[in-house]
Formats: sequence, structure tokens, C-alpha cells
Amino acid sequence: MKTKMKKDWFGREKNTDELHHDSKIWVSEINLIKDEIRFLEHLLSANYIDFLAAGLHKKIEESVKEISLQKNIGTTLLELIHNQEKILAELIKYESISGNKNYLESHKKLEIEVTSYIGKYKALKQRIFKVVENVMKKKDQKKLPGTDEIPKLLHK
Repeated sequence: MKTKMKKDWFGREKNTDELHHDSKIWVSEINLIKDEIRFLEHLLSANYIDFLAAGLHKKIEESVKEISLQKNIGTTLLELIHNQEKILAELIKYESISGNKNYLESHKKLEIEVTSYIGKYKALKQRIFKVVENVMKKKDQKKLPGTDEIPKLLHK
């Protein structure tokens, strides 16, 4: 069904397929973040002793709490998105989609929440990577050889 709905915050019309597409994109982004969170948790736990040695106990503890918070927010947002999709399906089924202000408002609010969540998560991820990078530099871990050293290694 290609019923048009006016999204008043943009002043243009979007059809139900586009609104559904918004939800699919949000679910995909949040699921990717969930996977990245698992990676960050593993990264922090694998390097925990190095963080302690670098005197970063409080910083890591705060990061772990923030990761947990982001994980919970992501789960809540996924539930809200799925509920929003159910409502959209019902509105389409009963052909009462056009002009439904409640749905449009909740979609708008959800869009703002998801965008904010993604931004906050990206900032957290960047902070964690900087901490890990600094600890690794201090630890003098070996880096990949530069491209000019590769031929030397191949001929050994």
C-alpha cells in the first residue's frame, strides 16, 4: 500500500513503505551496535590488567557502566521499534494510516531517540578506542611493519 502520510517535521509526504524502511534501518543500526558492544566488552576484559597497570581503573569502570547502559537502551529501543511496526501494520490493515497524528508523533519521537542513541554510542566507542590505543602505545606492542619493510620480511 502506498498511502502517503505527511511527516510534519519535514513538511513532506512519506509513504508507509518509507516509514517501514526507517524502522528497518533503525533495527539494523541497533543490532550492529549490539554486536559492537559485545566486541567492546571483550576488548576491555581482555586488556583489563593492562588498564589497571596504567592506572585507568575508574575510567574503565565508567566505560563498562556506560556500555551496559547503552546495551539496555538499545534493547528498549528495539522493543519500541517493533511495537511501532505492529501499530503501522494495524493502521495499514484498517486503512486508517493517512493523517494519524499519534502515529506520526511517536515515529518522530522514536526517530529522535534512535538518532541520539546512535550518537551517544559512537562517542562512547571513540572514547574506549582512544583509551585502548593509549594503553597499547604505552605497552609498546609491536605494530605491523610499514610497507617498505614487507619485501625484507619476504626475502628472509
